[in-house]
Amino acid sequence: MSAAPKSEGFLTLLKKRNFLRLWLAQLISMTVLNASNYALLILINSTTHSTTLVGLAIISFSLPAILFGAPAGVFVDHMNKRRVLWGCNCLRALATLVFVAVLLVNHGNGVLIPVYLLTFIISSIGQFFSPAEGSAIPMLVSKTELMPALSLFNITFMLSQALGFVLLAPISISLLPTITIYHTAIDSITQLYAIVALLYLVCALLILSIPRSGFIKSDRSGVTPLRSQTIGIFNSVLGEMSQGWSFVRKNSALYLAVIQLSFAGILILVIGQLATPIVTNLLDLPSNAMALVFAPAGIGLVLGSILMPNVTKRLGKSRTILIGSIGLTITTFLVPLCISFAKWLHSYSWNTSLLQLLVTALLMFFAGLALDFINIPAQTAVQEMTPEWIKGRVLALQLVLYNTFSIPIILSIGALTDLFGIDRVLYILSAFELAFGVWSIYYEHRNPPLADEDTLSKSIARKVSTSSLKHVD
Repeated sequence: MSAAPKSEGFLTLLKKRNFLRLWLAQLISMTVLNASNYALLILINSTTHSTTLVGLAIISFSLPAILFGAPAGVFVDHMNKRRVLWGCNCLRALATLVFVAVLLVNHGNGVLIPVYLLTFIISSIGQFFSPAEGSAIPMLVSKTELMPALSLFNITFMLSQALGFVLLAPISISLLPTITIYHTAIDSITQLYAIVALLYLVCALLILSIPRSGFIKSDRSGVTPLRSQTIGIFNSVLGEMSQGWSFVRKNSALYLAVIQLSFAGILILVIGQLATPIVTNLLDLPSNAMALVFAPAGIGLVLGSILMPNVTKRLGKSRTILIGSIGLTITTFLVPLCISFAKWLHSYSWNTSLLQLLVTALLMFFAGLALDFINIPAQTAVQEMTPEWIKGRVLALQLVLYNTFSIPIILSIGALTDLFGIDRVLYILSAFELAFGVWSIYYEHRNPPLADEDTLSKSIARKVSTSSLKHVD
């Protein structure tokens, strides 16, 4: 059966009311999440002027994925996805309102500990939201619509970053005036968090508007209702986490896809981490030019998300990911090289040269495009090779893997930049990207997928499902 034509893909999806509501909830929730993260960094930087404390804020957001990501996936597999999505948005709205109250009564360095704690709590709630959303997407679309659906959600993810970081947060913080109510001054950052809380409630209403019947599972094998086995599930969380990891490791193609998806996510994080030093130190431009320089990368990510279903269909997932790795290596290597050449060619005003800015923008565009060549095929492979009953655990394990490696990178990237310089760090990064592409080829050749990978997944699912039921009993 042939896939639907590309021209029908997104239009068909957006005509599905239930899918549209889930998509809108994702767009709004991810936008306000990114806006609140931007406001958090501005708040801590303006309060402490410490890069280390800003890094601790990033860690307070990433650490819950390591601590709770996999257990959350276990519980999501046994819970009603609609209820999880609705409840997470309500709880995040409540926690954000507490955040607003903290900002109103605390000032200066006294605000740091409660801010870190609330950031940790909000991120912990999100560990349940992400696997529930990932598990819900295949319930609302057909199998042939899965790739376009994932591409649309990936576009939304990138679009929400632009809306949150470039539009909503900066504009709100710049334009919202400080107001005084009952002798209490409410600054623009506090008002932004109040808006974020309200929009989380809007997301909760969108999820609530999706009928319960929209979340009926297509494959219920191996699922134990949480309400009838609550104590057993709590006692077997570690066992089920281990079984989720066992399911991934026994399927070589799925294991490789999980690693590739985590690698792409870490690269996006690294680009965000290096954004300011690239603009200020490498390009010698003011920090407010960051959006202008990195907007092409966002355009590349969005365009790549649109093109990926057809590209992957023509090239295959493995070849597409290889091309993405090579493309990232080339663009990462050329950014500092082209800037060095521009400095040599034009000793004065090189950084304002129109040609130099265009070349940098073009390289960033192709970097964003290359990231999609890795991210979307890997994400689709994970979805296709994971049955519904264990999907939450697999998605949560992927997030744990991503965050486990991202934290030491966040801590070390600043030190490496200070020690070696941003140009050398980019050269080192390009070498790692090339090494990852070579390793992916090597691993796939050493562990070739069977002729019928779907049969293999079902066989592994039956073994792990049987083991899970015995463990619970």
